[in-house]
Amino acid sequence: MADRFLNLRPRLARAGRILADACHITLSVTLWLAGTVLAALGAVFAFVIVAADGRPLRFFAHLQNLATHYLFADPAARKHFDGQVLVLFLGVVGLFLIARLPGFATRLRRELARGGRHG
Repeated sequence: MADRFLNLRPRLARAGRILADACHITLSVTLWLAGTVLAALGAVFAFVIVAADGRPLRFFAHLQNLATHYLFADPAARKHFDGQVLVLFLGVVGLFLIARLPGFATRLRRELARGGRHG
């Protein structure tokens, strides 16, 4: 009976390690994706600021002009504009994902190889 429990202990330890690695990967990927989306939002915002020559009044004037045109547009034009903005944003996010993926994969591989040992 004791021999049976001795064989179970390494299996439980291995299952615990796999579960810990899966949790680490899930959290790492989620946080990396969130950071990438925030970086893309910041890049779009920076582009708009640069387009307004860095002047707050000009920025808000452009924003007001865009909002006015959007609110008074017909639903088909709004839908078309929404689609264009979505495609543009997804393209920016895609570029950031491609640029950041090799570094993330290297860091995650190094962390998993370390196996939970700190230092």
